[in-house]
Amino acid sequence: MKRTLFFAIIAATLASSQIMSGNAKSTSVPAGVQSIKPTAVEMMPDISMDEYRRLDSLVNMGQFDAESFYNIPVYSSIYYEGCSWYCGGWVDTITASSHHRPEGRFNYEAVNAHNFDIESVWATEGYGVGEYLTFTFAGNCPRITSVAILNGHAKTEKAWRNNSRVKTLLLYYNNKPYRLLELEDSRSLQYFDLDTLGYGPFQECAPKWTLKFEIKEVYPGEKYDDCVIADFIFDGIDVH
Repeated sequence: MKRTLFFAIIAATLASSQIMSGNAKSTSVPAGVQSIKPTAVEMMPDISMDEYRRLDSLVNMGQFDAESFYNIPVYSSIYYEGCSWYCGGWVDTITASSHHRPEGRFNYEAVNAHNFDIESVWATEGYGVGEYLTFTFAGNCPRITSVAILNGHAKTEKAWRNNSRVKTLLLYYNNKPYRLLELEDSRSLQYFDLDTLGYGPFQECAPKWTLKFEIKEVYPGEKYDDCVIADFIFDGIDVH
């Protein structure tokens, strides 16, 4: 009896440590859900946000090459106001199952995950396994074919390492499990190809539709448990 109790305690301890490590899934992934990896990865450049802003000012004064500036990885993908799905596409609302409590002048609410600003983020309290973000789109919104995710607190290398990052996200399309996104543990913007989702601008009577991203696993931070995502960027068709 004592030996049985001993092994039960050991098993419970190991299970608890797996969950606390952030590598255990909150629930099993539904059968038949395809796992996908990034089709492209843009690594963060070795310049700070302040340096990027300085270069922007120099471009406006004609003192720095505009083409070089607009080709800076990640920054250009997020801040460049060129042609994209957003010329006609939009997100109606963004909600989260929860978010980290505010700290001073900083908040970690859902809207930070889609505001084209790497300095503001959505963060969970603790590892956040099972927490999720939901993006709602109008029925006649242009359709989506891909999503890019800036994983972690990408503002600086130190902040990125200190905080936990997402390892896998379960994507739901209209509340049905659709894909398991496997993210690299790198300070980067990661692109995932999807099928054509949504109804399109010619479907005036189409209902609203949703994409929900649920955290299934995380890469633990070196200092903080809190899991962070800096930004989501959508791309698609029906715009031009």
